[in-house]
Amino acid sequence: MVGATLTHLRCLRRMENDNGWIRTLMEEAENERMHLMTFIEVAQPSWFERFVILTVQWAFYLGFSLLYLISPRTAHRLVGYFEEEAVVSYTLYLEEIDAGRVDNIPAPAIARQYWGLPKSATLRDVVLAVRADEAHHRDVNHGLAAELGGASPVGNHSPYPWHASTTEMSPKGQGPYRVTADFTHDTLPAALQKKHNTAKDVWGVIRVKEGSLRLTHLATGNVELLDAQTPGYVAPLSPHFVEPVGTVKVCIEFYDHDPSNQ
Repeated sequence: MVGATLTHLRCLRRMENDNGWIRTLMEEAENERMHLMTFIEVAQPSWFERFVILTVQWAFYLGFSLLYLISPRTAHRLVGYFEEEAVVSYTLYLEEIDAGRVDNIPAPAIARQYWGLPKSATLRDVVLAVRADEAHHRDVNHGLAAELGGASPVGNHSPYPWHASTTEMSPKGQGPYRVTADFTHDTLPAALQKKHNTAKDVWGVIRVKEGSLRLTHLATGNVELLDAQTPGYVAPLSPHFVEPVGTVKVCIEFYDHDPSNQ
């Protein structure tokens, strides 16, 4: 939020392009807000604990604003290091859950909706999603710091976490319960172009609206060329990745039942 606000004001003052930084930073702020709201539901903090959270938020906001005004490069590098520690912390959290020292409670509704998780999702599924977000933020901020230090930009530092740009759809068993926004070859998230998989009890259908997309199923080695007449089906927990073939427009549907039987 700080970076987006100050970048916005700088671009207005200098009448220059932001090169996508404002949206990148605003989306990261929204993503972190959802992390907070999710764990508020999990932890149910007392009013005193909420007061402490608010106090720390304001102290950090003011201090970080000052740092960003002095050295944006240092500010982004600092956030990158914070995010590295967050990845470590969530990994330790997962170990606590797996060891039974933390109850693996059902995932809060707010988390299921935001990350597109099935109704059977648990706290462990949420922590995995949050850790992936933090790893994404780590790479984004180190990339922005490097660019401010004079390094050449490396592609799009921050494709918006794909799970966050979705629309609620049909009730259970009556079609997709989530559908992403349309992605193009320029906006297709990097996370989808690397090895990943759907959650337990979640099926995915890749709908190509224009152009072609290559879908690789890592478990079988099978490669499919998808187009408007040929959707791609992904089973729960099946590792895969996609690659655009030239220009493309595509969305992804999520189901809580096998859509290939429809």
